[in-house]
Formats: sequence, structure tokens, C-alpha cells
Amino acid sequence: MPLPLPSIFGENEWFVIITTLIFYLLVFLLPKRLPLSVMIVIMLLGSVIARLYDHLLSPPYLNLYHVMNSGKYELFDIIVYALYAPFSYFFIYLYDKFNIHGYWTLVYIVGFSLAGTLFEGMAVYFHVFNYINWKLQYSFSVYLFVQSLTLFIYHLIIRHHHIVIKKVS
Repeated sequence: MPLPLPSIFGENEWFVIITTLIFYLLVFLLPKRLPLSVMIVIMLLGSVIARLYDHLLSPPYLNLYHVMNSGKYELFDIIVYALYAPFSYFFIYLYDKFNIHGYWTLVYIVGFSLAGTLFEGMAVYFHVFNYINWKLQYSFSVYLFVQSLTLFIYHLIIRHHHIVIKKVS
């Protein structure tokens, strides 16, 4: 059974469509820095982690928030989760581009977590996320953990990728 379309097509759907198009356009216009396989894994990781966290943080019995127009799963929920993919890619892309290390890694994670929280605040404004028993400031700590996890997994992937390349060479 296909996922239903929203009953009312409003500002939240337009926000999701416009930001998704802009973010994916940026991903494809940026000069390539990462191998395609790493890029795909990082982008999938962003979407999977977003879906996992929403599943963990918004079960019906907690009733913390819901995505889009209702607590029911619809087509635009998938598009919202796909929106996290470019965000993860930009996070790793800039980390790699500016060769961030040491103390600056912490500053970078905090800065990107703040940016993620601000973007989520815009999404809340456009009713993409509808808070019930959740506050925007809670999201900052979630982003801190998720960005740290993403960076940790990125380093594992890159280490493995270099090992595989050396074995093939």
C-alpha cells in the first residue's frame, strides 16, 4: 500500500520541497572530495540516524512531537528523513575540506549542532515538526551526540577505505 499524500498541502510541504531541492542541488554542485561509496554511506547514515532517533524519541506513548501534519506516517515523512542526508554530507565535506583536528573538532561539532538546531527551529516554524512535549533546546544535545557519532563512523569508514585501497594496489 503506497504512503498517503498529505490531506492538506501547506507551508510545511513547501518548506520540505524547497529545502530538499536546494540541499541536494548543493551536494551535486560541490566539487567532489569524497569517494562516491563514502558519500553514499555518509548520506544514508544521516537519514537512518534521523529515522532511528525519531522512532526512539516520538513513540505514541511519549507523545513528544510528530512530523508533518499528523502522527501518522505519510509520504512527506520519508522526504523529511531524506533531508538529513545532505546535512550529514555537508558536515563531513566541510570537516574534510578544512582538515579539522584536535580542539577544533569539538568547536566544529558544537557549531554544526547549533546550525542543525537552528535549521530545526526553522522547520518547527513551518510546522514540519510539531512539538507536544519537546523543546527545541533538547534537540541540541541530540545533535551533539549524532554529529559525534557521524564523525566517529566517518573515521572508521575512511580507515577501512584506505586499507582496502592499499590491499588492491
